[in-house]
Amino acid sequence: MGKDVLREFLRDKEFSTSEFIAASVANMVVLYIVNSVMGWNLPFIDPSFATLIPLINLVVAAGLAVNLVFIFFRKQWLWSFTQIILNALGYLMVSSLYSVFPFTFRNIYIFYSVRFALLIAMMVMAVAVFLHGLKFVLKFIVKYG
Repeated sequence: MGKDVLREFLRDKEFSTSEFIAASVANMVVLYIVNSVMGWNLPFIDPSFATLIPLINLVVAAGLAVNLVFIFFRKQWLWSFTQIILNALGYLMVSSLYSVFPFTFRNIYIFYSVRFALLIAMMVMAVAVFLHGLKFVLKFIVKYG
């Protein structure tokens, strides 16, 4: 049983070009929204959101770059490594959103729900960094150890 669990954990991801294309398009849409939202005068977006735009741009652009690379070049080790980096950057971005919290909600339930969702996202990303790192190291050990 233990070997089956390890084998399943270390199983290579099956890549699909369409998922990388769709993710690239989604990244471009997010970049447009993030860079335009301050001009939309949304009542719940605080001016402090502007301080986070460069970091959000960095994280989304990194995801876009990775997805564009994987449309043409697919190596399992590179995918595992980039997942560690992207999840760590995502954690940094979400923790910054949590710290600055550039939103003003009048409803206290929405306020705490969004803060709770950001905490959950940080926990998920921290676990993802750990598991992708573990998978990366174990695959290296199995292959070369």
